[in-house]
Amino acid sequence: MPGCSAPRLNAHAGPRTVADLHLHSRFSMSTSRGLSLATLASAAREKGIDLLATGDFTHPAWFEELSASLVEAGEGVYETGGVRFVLGTEVSCIWPQAGRGRRVHLLVFAPGFDAAAGVSRALAQHARLESDGRPMLKLPARDLAALVWDVDAACMVIPAHIWTPWYGAYGSKSGFDSLEECFGDMAAGIHAIETGLSSDPAMNWLVPDLDERSILSFSDAHSAANLGRELTLFAAEATYPALRAAMEHPGPQASVLETVEFHPEHGKYHYDGHRKCGVSCTPAESRDTRRRCPQCGRPLTLGVLHRAENLGGREIPACRDSDGLVRGPADRPPFRHLVPLRDILSQALGVGRGTKRIARAYTDLVSDLGGEYRVLTEAPEADIEAAADGLVASTILAARAGRVEINPGYDGVYGTVTIKP
Repeated sequence: MPGCSAPRLNAHAGPRTVADLHLHSRFSMSTSRGLSLATLASAAREKGIDLLATGDFTHPAWFEELSASLVEAGEGVYETGGVRFVLGTEVSCIWPQAGRGRRVHLLVFAPGFDAAAGVSRALAQHARLESDGRPMLKLPARDLAALVWDVDAACMVIPAHIWTPWYGAYGSKSGFDSLEECFGDMAAGIHAIETGLSSDPAMNWLVPDLDERSILSFSDAHSAANLGRELTLFAAEATYPALRAAMEHPGPQASVLETVEFHPEHGKYHYDGHRKCGVSCTPAESRDTRRRCPQCGRPLTLGVLHRAENLGGREIPACRDSDGLVRGPADRPPFRHLVPLRDILSQALGVGRGTKRIARAYTDLVSDLGGEYRVLTEAPEADIEAAADGLVASTILAARAGRVEINPGYDGVYGTVTIKP
């Protein structure tokens, strides 16, 4: 990616909120059993995150825990352990439309406990909410949005990981070619989308359907360790009305300062492929094989890059500043690619990211330098070199500068990242 000839500063003197608003509790399937408000707050402090979503507020046991533990800390936000929370959840809508089965995941945010309880009561008519923190609803996305806004017009609905093949609104397996096709007459109320790990804002800038919508990034964390692997920085106070206003204004006066992204190739659906045969291919290569696996002849899973190219239809130049921010259209916030600190330490020290040695090194660095986000983006080079040994410091700085090689992910397989210090 070329450098910017005239870098624009991303300075902001007003309020700033670092937010991760897509995560889960221990009541969702395939999540860490250790996920509690205490562990989420502790991880957020380590990572330098100001505001989290609660996740899973529709689950009765988790809602009871939230009600008992969270203390009001501003309009529509709550606090525990020094971290603020907004009431948010993810739902799975499954329905037939136009001769195809559709599966779309949506984020839902509520302005307070009364609204969240009302949403849960309405959804209880369509699913057993106690069975999963992310309930499966036999409802079209359009009807889910209408139901939520009928409870409280201040609720927000945001398509989650919008490009994921099976559960994204634009997904190749069960998605749509436009948000209007997905949401019908409710589409005008969809003001923002979540990129997901396998795409970044530059890929989403290509799509005219998103020109009037904010592009947000969150972690979809199923464990505390994965909090903050994607983030959004808002130029807003940590209150629900300010957050809602920030999400609804994607233009030149946007209240999104920047987003923090996985390298999209690191995500597990970036390229086309067939996991069973170990086949990974670019969109051009899959078109050459008529979208079929060259090993077994079965249909390939078309990845995020393929869909973004198909729905994009235009080119938008982007460049990287010396501070690591990628910039494109003047009316779009910049973003930066980061490698999670535990992954950096794992490569530098040559041991697994879940080992005790990595845990100790991680805790020491974030304690010395003020949180993972600051280590990866803002801490001066001299401070990093003073806090870490030579190879660890040089690997952190190389990752920050984007000196990485990535074997792209495909069909549910994460990409592999090699940092070049």
